[in-house]
Amino acid sequence: MGLTHMVSSGHYLAAAAGYRILEQGGNAVDAGVASGIAINVTLPNATNFGGVAPIMIYMADTDRVNTISGLGRWPKSTSLDFYTSELGSNIPKGIHRTIVPSAPDAWLTALEHFGTLTLRDVLQPALDLAQHGFPISNTTSKVLKKLSDAVHEDLDE
Repeated sequence: MGLTHMVSSGHYLAAAAGYRILEQGGNAVDAGVASGIAINVTLPNATNFGGVAPIMIYMADTDRVNTISGLGRWPKSTSLDFYTSELGSNIPKGIHRTIVPSAPDAWLTALEHFGTLTLRDVLQPALDLAQHGFPISNTTSKVLKKLSDAVHEDLDE
């Protein structure tokens, strides 16, 4: 519940980043982008800056919904035939499931067309979290350790 504005996110510090932007005079798009970028700092085990960020924006003054795809694509040479014949119809972990990153473009597009603050202003909460640190959950800690161990095993081979 909120009296002036509110932000919801998958991590309380990402929500706080968006709220901070609203307190600084930004609009909902500025806050959404700030939260989206901050969630990549606060939950690196669950999100990825080079990932996807589909965006829907409802503009009350025009009663219009605007969409920004924010969904990555596979390279043009990728084919269904390759996944069927070479990979047994599966999309395995690793390079074969990697798409062209699209979240940064979606965020920049949203700010360009609907935002009111500068990119620097919107990035600042995430930068502050990254520079000054924050507590992480046991789950995040365990996943990051597991990923780190896996990378080190791969490098040792």
